[in-house]
Amino acid sequence: MTNFPSSIAVTLPDGRETTFDEMQRYQQIVQDFIRDQEALLPQIKDTRRHNEIIDYLRMLAASYNEQLGVYKAAEALRKQRLLVAMMRIVGG
Repeated sequence: MTNFPSSIAVTLPDGRETTFDEMQRYQQIVQDFIRDQEALLPQIKDTRRHNEIIDYLRMLAASYNEQLGVYKAAEALRKQRLLVAMMRIVGG
């Protein structure tokens, strides 16, 4: 029988401060973690614990997607600021 941790946790990056490579790396970490946990779910007989894990996995996916949106917005703002700065330099 597999021993399950009493609590499971994955820390996500802050979308405002992370890089594209870090977001990709975390996407893989989250996907692997969810896949691994889903594979273990049939072994969990405690319905409450089973549901807690499912809820956590859903929250984790939603949180990653939220941070991805934050990253994309921050990246768009960084690009806009860079473009404005470049236009000021070129324009005079």
